[in-house]
Amino acid sequence: MNKLSKAKVISTIILVAAVVLPMLVWGIKREAPAPEAWFFGPASARWLITEYADLECPYCRAYTPELKRWVSQQPDVKLKWHHFPLQDHGFAAEREARLVECAGQLGGAEAFWTAIDQVLLHSRGNGQGLAAEIEVGTIPSDTLRNCADTDREVASQVFKQRSDAQHRGIVATPTLEITDTLTGHSMRLEGAVDEVTLLSAMDGLAAQAGSQGEPVQ
Repeated sequence: MNKLSKAKVISTIILVAAVVLPMLVWGIKREAPAPEAWFFGPASARWLITEYADLECPYCRAYTPELKRWVSQQPDVKLKWHHFPLQDHGFAAEREARLVECAGQLGGAEAFWTAIDQVLLHSRGNGQGLAAEIEVGTIPSDTLRNCADTDREVASQVFKQRSDAQHRGIVATPTLEITDTLTGHSMRLEGAVDEVTLLSAMDGLAAQAGSQGEPVQ
């Protein structure tokens, strides 16, 4: 092969690489998994309760532990927390959401829900922030603080969840969305909903699934 042919081959390889490699990188990014959902309860449960909540919300502070206790007694129900820091509660609610999200990234679901419990326990509420530093298992406090203050991905995730809640028309905390994962049908309930109302909502969704010929378990 002469020098001219070699030059053509090399230039062709460079051209192909310039076109193909960006496509591969784009494909990898496009197929990247969604951010982790930190479920409380069995991940395979049929019924999903999504709680749109603010860690500085006094109503969330009183209600969330009760909701968790009820979910823990249900074999086919799981709970998902959706960050919705209200603007009225300022940066305190935003930063607490970041702390919790960091705990999940550093320690998984158990650390995430421990952080939820800790923040709700120590929050002074209504934008006043934490009265004491939270402790999350073996995660060093300075590591958790540094993550909350500097991790852009965590900040972006909290911002995205708040924006998503607003887009879905959520206006108050707590707001619950009950989803039948078999059908994708859901029902929204506002406020501190009791267990009778939760079960009634599930019965309604199950009846709706049955009426459409879909499997009910």
